[in-house]
Amino acid sequence: MLSLPVQAADTAAKGSATNTAPVAAPTAAAAPNAPAPAVPAPGPAASAPSTAPAGATTATSAAPALRLKIGYVDLAKVGEESKEGKTAIVQLKARSEKLRAKIEARQKSLEKQKAAIEAKIETMTAKEKAAKSKEFQKKVEEYQKLVRSSEEEMRNMQDKYTETLFEKIKDIVSQYAVTHGYDAIVAKKEALYLSPGVDTKDLTDEIVAELDKRKKTK
Repeated sequence: MLSLPVQAADTAAKGSATNTAPVAAPTAAAAPNAPAPAVPAPGPAASAPSTAPAGATTATSAAPALRLKIGYVDLAKVGEESKEGKTAIVQLKARSEKLRAKIEARQKSLEKQKAAIEAKIETMTAKEKAAKSKEFQKKVEEYQKLVRSSEEEMRNMQDKYTETLFEKIKDIVSQYAVTHGYDAIVAKKEALYLSPGVDTKDLTDEIVAELDKRKKTK
């Protein structure tokens, strides 16, 4: 989740209280039989000031939160539906089928050789059995090597196509974000949660269209 810090103005109240020292009333000797001085009635209590002291500042309201504009792209869908991706899929499939056919042919050859050895095993001498076993084992190891190299070739081929396509998508997304005012554009699988305060949009179709447009112009 992305969030932006919202700054609010500091609130401060400044005021000074006036301290007055008590003044003692002067005393005087009362004349004999003089009436006691009248005690004045207490006046109304002073009310608290209704306004803040001079120089005090009032709190300001918080600044409105910014709304982020976020787009997301389904990369798997781009790979499946774009012309660039479809071309790569066709080429990968063609190479995969060719390698599979080669592996299957080698496997059938091994099965045929194994059946031939088993059919004559009873008539073979120990030396012949050892020789046939060593020969067959060598064929098996060659077959296993072919399988491993084929798998590695397909992985490397797919990684190359994926990397090339991804770089093109990144370039298109960067330009699209600037042109249309997006704060960020992320892969769909990475957008696990976005708060309600974020404007989001699925841009997959737009990116596919831009990718196809570039391929057409080449």
